[in-house]
Amino acid sequence: MLKISQNNHSWIAFEASVLAQQQFESVAIAFAGFSKLDWYLKLWNKRVINNDICQWAWWIARGRVENNSEQLDEFDLEILLSESDEIVEIDNTTLENWFSKSDVIWLENLRKNIDKLNNETRKALAISAGILTGEYLLSFCSQTQDLKRPLSEVYIEMVKMVNKIIDNQSYNRSTNLPVSEFIVRTKADLLYLNLPNPNSMLDFLSSSASWKEIWVRNHNDFYDELLRNVKDSPSGLISSKEHYLHIFSQLLERSKHIPIWAITFLENSPLSLKEMADEVKKHREIKTTYMKDFSEILGQRKTYIIIANQ
Repeated sequence: MLKISQNNHSWIAFEASVLAQQQFESVAIAFAGFSKLDWYLKLWNKRVINNDICQWAWWIARGRVENNSEQLDEFDLEILLSESDEIVEIDNTTLENWFSKSDVIWLENLRKNIDKLNNETRKALAISAGILTGEYLLSFCSQTQDLKRPLSEVYIEMVKMVNKIIDNQSYNRSTNLPVSEFIVRTKADLLYLNLPNPNSMLDFLSSSASWKEIWVRNHNDFYDELLRNVKDSPSGLISSKEHYLHIFSQLLERSKHIPIWAITFLENSPLSLKEMADEVKKHREIKTTYMKDFSEILGQRKTYIIIANQ
């Protein structure tokens, strides 16, 4: 349904095929995003510990990764889709940068209703379905707006999607920490270090994608906070290739307690395969390197996954 879904499926298939060849029972994922890979790992009965500095991603992980049994039911939907008797004034006006006034009112009303749920896991599922509904809205352009379906109808479909919970009989965990802190605190058999592009947090905050964080938090006063929290992350403000290499090296140094590393990155973003491999070799031996050419999807970039063992 969303414009990016086909590309994401291709990417996840590559990630999953590589991880399926590794021997591990627990995995730490440093940059969770939509937690799509995590769903497959739970399906394979792997214990998942993931992290993301953005609260929208953390809420999704709480519903998809930590949750082994909770689902939204009809009673929850009655609460979530109830309309206020009062005239709704838009509080979060920033959302009007990307959505129509009527859509913002619907999204704000949903967000307020989510807070009425008395179960944190069900709140997480409701937020996840709300994010998918907002992404559905953004998939339309001015020429296709008339094709939009009623949002409550779309939301019910999204609830069916997020209700597809995998019970892997494990204590899974999600955190909302700076990446270096997450790595130091986490014990797992395998670290999946899916490196973001340099300056990607600034790109996120400057794009329509930031609506998710604004909607989840109910305000937009978090920009400076997020930039501070990614100061030592590859997604932070990177001034040079040497700066990126320094941050990458620090992350590897903090990861020595995790037996297996799976390091995923795009070619020349900003380091070449050789530069990446040379840095990893300073910390431990490289077992193998996988490559997938996503040129048609990612703008003539190859994607690599380096596997390194203790």
